[in-house]
Amino acid sequence: MKKILLASAIALAATGQAYADYQFEVGGVYTDGEIANIDYDGFGIAGEFHFDRVDTSKGPLAEASFLDKSSFINFSLLSVEPDLAGADDVDTTSFGGRFVTATNIIIEADWTNVDSGNSDDDTVSIGVGTYLNENTDVVVSYTSEDDNNTDVDYLNVAFHGVNALNQGASVAFDVDVGYIDTDNDSGFQIAVGGTYYFNSMFGLGLNAAVLDVGDTSSDTISIEASFFPTEQVEVFAMIFDGSIENNNVDVDSDGILLGAAVRF
Repeated sequence: MKKILLASAIALAATGQAYADYQFEVGGVYTDGEIANIDYDGFGIAGEFHFDRVDTSKGPLAEASFLDKSSFINFSLLSVEPDLAGADDVDTTSFGGRFVTATNIIIEADWTNVDSGNSDDDTVSIGVGTYLNENTDVVVSYTSEDDNNTDVDYLNVAFHGVNALNQGASVAFDVDVGYIDTDNDSGFQIAVGGTYYFNSMFGLGLNAAVLDVGDTSSDTISIEASFFPTEQVEVFAMIFDGSIENNNVDVDSDGILLGAAVRF
């Protein structure tokens, strides 16, 4: 529960796809913002290796691996430096993967470590789901977090879908509903999002999330953009804003993330 909001807001796995089929992608990001009136900046890298080449002809380029039901493994590394004398960097390391069987069964697993100097938090997640049709899936996941010697358990249900519209446009949606159980309290989290793709190369998205557990509550909102200037290169950006209230103390945060990815 004590993870810095930035670590959950910045998901490096969301790198897009290109017209040409590909099997490996790697990207980098730069982030800058403010948490509790303390400025920060950071850099990160991420990579994803697909077991088979991804067919990018089935819809929006940013949704290619999802629409092709691709299996893959991935990693991400992020280091954030607060602009505060004596403060430690916040380093986030993540490894994971997704496997889709011939019968459309989905198996996911992820491990994340957040090291902020004074605390070292580990999170392990396992998910099982299925494709409901060619462009919609549902995944039920269980997550266990060791947050500075406090155990936190999550049970989450996530839906993702992509629907084609007229003249090459399409819209994607995400709905996540979760139950949270800590050593002392329980609560919920809800996240919804949507992306409008003007064509296969350009999309704009809006996402929002709320969390309420005991004396802790939070809300976040983000605006995202993804664009492919060439077949093998994506550039993306995100603006986010959020707040966390704990024991009637509010902590506000905001920032931007800029990145690019290439694939082979």
